[in-house]
Amino acid sequence: MSLTERRAKLLSLLIGEYVDSATPVGSEAMVRRYELPFSSATIRNEMARLEEDGYITHPHTSAGRVPSDKGYRYYVEALMEERDLSAQIKQTIRHQFHQAGREEDEWVHLAAAVLARAVENAAVVTMPNMAESRLKRVELVSIQDTSALLVVVMQQARVKQQVLIFPEPMEQDGLTAISNHLNDAFRSLSAGEIGRSQVQLTQMEWHVANAVREILASTDAGGFDEAALEGIRTVLQKPEFASSDKVLNLLDVMERRNLGKYIPFSELADGSVTVMIGAENEQDAMHDYSLVISRYGTPGGITGAMAVVGPTRMHYPRTISTVRFLSELMGEMLTTFYDEPPVTEQGAGDK
Repeated sequence: MSLTERRAKLLSLLIGEYVDSATPVGSEAMVRRYELPFSSATIRNEMARLEEDGYITHPHTSAGRVPSDKGYRYYVEALMEERDLSAQIKQTIRHQFHQAGREEDEWVHLAAAVLARAVENAAVVTMPNMAESRLKRVELVSIQDTSALLVVVMQQARVKQQVLIFPEPMEQDGLTAISNHLNDAFRSLSAGEIGRSQVQLTQMEWHVANAVREILASTDAGGFDEAALEGIRTVLQKPEFASSDKVLNLLDVMERRNLGKYIPFSELADGSVTVMIGAENEQDAMHDYSLVISRYGTPGGITGAMAVVGPTRMHYPRTISTVRFLSELMGEMLTTFYDEPPVTEQGAGDK
């Protein structure tokens, strides 16, 4: 539904006022603050129509109105003017990232800190991953007669470790021989490619190979579990979280183990910023929040994601422009330091 010019103007002003003040907005206040060329009666009538159509709502304890999820959505889609960050702010942020060097975890934590500070809400930035984890190297280190530490090094220097139990005693020389054979057979392969391999292996080698495959598959399934979180304290200071129930709900949402459940990182398209407002979120626990989310990285290559989490009373133009810039910058950093040609599945004869 398209709003009249006057109602659209009133909705935009009301949202701006409510985002700044966190208090319901009345028609008299609108007339005084913005010197509108309409009578209070006209504004009351127009606000009544906006409420009737579901764009604003009327809290029981106040004479003023607040935006609804529908009102915020109309604002984001039709009224908002997204303003690019200033050249000076961009340069400052770029300088911070280039000082961080080549360490991905430093970029991720820096991006989360910069994002949270800029938008005054919570920020989540995930570690970048390959679309499919690929093996770089396997190492086996003897612990006891029948156990060894399995070290799986993936491309982009991700490392996973697991204690592996063998059905019979194994010397370090035998473990090293298994590692060398698996490295020759499976280097640069994904979990699926290892599972489909026709390479000839001993029973002990397949025992290790299956463990490696499960680790790669588990890493892919985990997706965005490894993330930097910043700004939670800032969000908790907002008026929306005056009640203890809402505080506990937010803390539950921001638990690392819940990120994949509450924030749909895996459903994002490359190169776009997605805004999810209130009840647009599938999870009931997210109906009091808005999410501004974007992927970063290289399509089909190394990718991560970032999100701003806050109450629906969010400064959407600033948040969207900041997320857009940081996702582009993170993509540039990954391309600069880790621009590698894609790896294709090898034929069985090459394994």
